[in-house]
Amino acid sequence: MHRSVRLAVLLRSPDEDDADDGERHGNDDDDEDDLDCELHVTKSSERAPNNRSPGPVQTSMEPVFATVAEEDGVSVTSAEVNGFTLSELRFPQSYVQAPFEPELPYLAVVLEGALVKSFPRRALDLGCASAVAIPLGATHGARFGSDGARILIVRPRSASDPVAGCFDRIAELRGRELTWLAWRLAGELRAEDTAAPLAAEGFALELLAATTRETRAQRTHARPPAWLRSAEELLRARLADRIGLAELAETVGVHPAYLARAFRAHYGLSVGEYGRRLRLAWAAAELARGEAPLAEVAANAGFADQSHFTRVFRRHVGTTPARYRERARSRAFQDR
Repeated sequence: MHRSVRLAVLLRSPDEDDADDGERHGNDDDDEDDLDCELHVTKSSERAPNNRSPGPVQTSMEPVFATVAEEDGVSVTSAEVNGFTLSELRFPQSYVQAPFEPELPYLAVVLEGALVKSFPRRALDLGCASAVAIPLGATHGARFGSDGARILIVRPRSASDPVAGCFDRIAELRGRELTWLAWRLAGELRAEDTAAPLAAEGFALELLAATTRETRAQRTHARPPAWLRSAEELLRARLADRIGLAELAETVGVHPAYLARAFRAHYGLSVGEYGRRLRLAWAAAELARGEAPLAEVAANAGFADQSHFTRVFRRHVGTTPARYRERARSRAFQDR
């Protein structure tokens, strides 16, 4: 199927059941397997100013799907899939990127760390779970925080590709489903099975669909009302708590049915599914960077116990938490 057709299909609102969040009780709903930074560009001039080496140094890795390289302290894991370049970049502490003009548009999602992107007329302060869509020719530089940053990039390989239309202007995107999708895509770059390229392409298309929805909403000023933003922020703040639709609605002062409809209309997901993706994205980040026992990660993410966490994580991510941690912390993908 042609990519433009698939993208059009993905732009339609998900048909998920509105459900109260039952993760604390260990409910295993049969949900569909949903998808919860700085641009990697292939030209070395676009990774300036710290580009002192003559070229990337290839490191060894088992899978043939993605390749790993390091240039001047920046670790780059990248793969080409059917018209996309997909990359995960790890920038060192306080890295500075000189201004450059990208020859292709791209989407960048910050998985960990923070950075400031500087454009001629504005600066964007991007933290964890932030994202930005950058159009062709948008000159900018970047300065990374004291902890560096880990960033997931989706970039079309041609400016004439239909998906390049997702990047018609600079657009700052805050969280929503982008973070979860980006973590799923990053996981596929580590996968060792033959289905990884197909899965990675699917997640990339969903990321682009979510980006298009967000930028369209910004252009039409269809911003969430203050009470709805408060509800979304409360879900993030009380990640490990059991907060149901009724409690959430009472807190922001609206009827539960009205909240459910408005939440899906603005965020594309039910309240329960949105909260589940937030927990899974948080858990994936903890598994990738920490040494906490799985039972502790499960409890802090709001799951009933480790076995419940393992079942839900495997259903949505395609692997167990232990295996995900092993892949994420493997030497090939952690080399800086």
